[in-house]
Amino acid sequence: MPAPPEQVATNCAAVAAFCQKRHSESYAFIDPAKADLSDQTVVITGASRGIGRAAAFSFVRAGCRRVVITARTPLHDLAAELKKEAAAARPGNSSTSAELDVLALAVDVTDNASVEAAAAAVSQRFGGVVDTLVNNAGYLPASERMGEGAAVDWLHCAEVNIKGLYRVSRFFLPLVLKSATARTVINVGSQGAHYVAPTMSAYQTSKFAVCRLTEFAAIEYADEGLVAVTVHPGCLRTELALNLPEDFHDLLVDAPELPGDTFVWIAKERRDWLTGRYMEANWDMEEFEGKKEDVIKRDVLKFRMTV
Repeated sequence: MPAPPEQVATNCAAVAAFCQKRHSESYAFIDPAKADLSDQTVVITGASRGIGRAAAFSFVRAGCRRVVITARTPLHDLAAELKKEAAAARPGNSSTSAELDVLALAVDVTDNASVEAAAAAVSQRFGGVVDTLVNNAGYLPASERMGEGAAVDWLHCAEVNIKGLYRVSRFFLPLVLKSATARTVINVGSQGAHYVAPTMSAYQTSKFAVCRLTEFAAIEYADEGLVAVTVHPGCLRTELALNLPEDFHDLLVDAPELPGDTFVWIAKERRDWLTGRYMEANWDMEEFEGKKEDVIKRDVLKFRMTV
């Protein structure tokens, strides 16, 4: 992928090229139909549209029977669509759609009480256990220089992308840690964490923080088997992404199924070697998996100061 315009030099290009083979659409190796997540409960924040919505369908196609979708807006129509998808995705099992239990919750990640109430509802519905948490809720403000934009907009970005991710993690981690299998947290980050692009301080700083929070979760809960990973979902033409400067819009070419199916690939088995690390959905996961020993040996894909 070409670099966005007017960026301060970073090693982002090298990160993007970590895997030689890259994708803009989903592909056979991460096809969710090849996974069996029938024993998993997944929670997806920001599920009303874009990446979160696509991820919900990916988990359903992988046979996941307990799906929690949250957003600030109503999700009842999406819940019905997911049940239809469940029946279509696994036609050999006529009871699949009946077995699919979708819990749709109105949640504001900027409000402690809202997130805590959601965690309590999920705990009651699904026996106190969540196997995979997808922290997807996010915000991208209009691009402005630090001394010129609306302060409330800049701060709202931090409120959603940093504090919101913290709130969801704070109240859902106890449920994730009770999982007997996955214990996986997928934090949706951004390649923007590696950039220093003028007018993008709010978003790029917040996504840098997401990577560091992932590292903290991985370290603090290592003894309890947590796998926490930050995933750049690709460059998608979502409603939020159109807040980017117009020079970026031609880069928004990736399909929403690509990150959704990549999340399933991460969650379908324990991937301890990924914990605390950054990865990109555009990378070819078969090639990436082949780099496992090198990743562990060199302890790469984490933020470090070069000296």
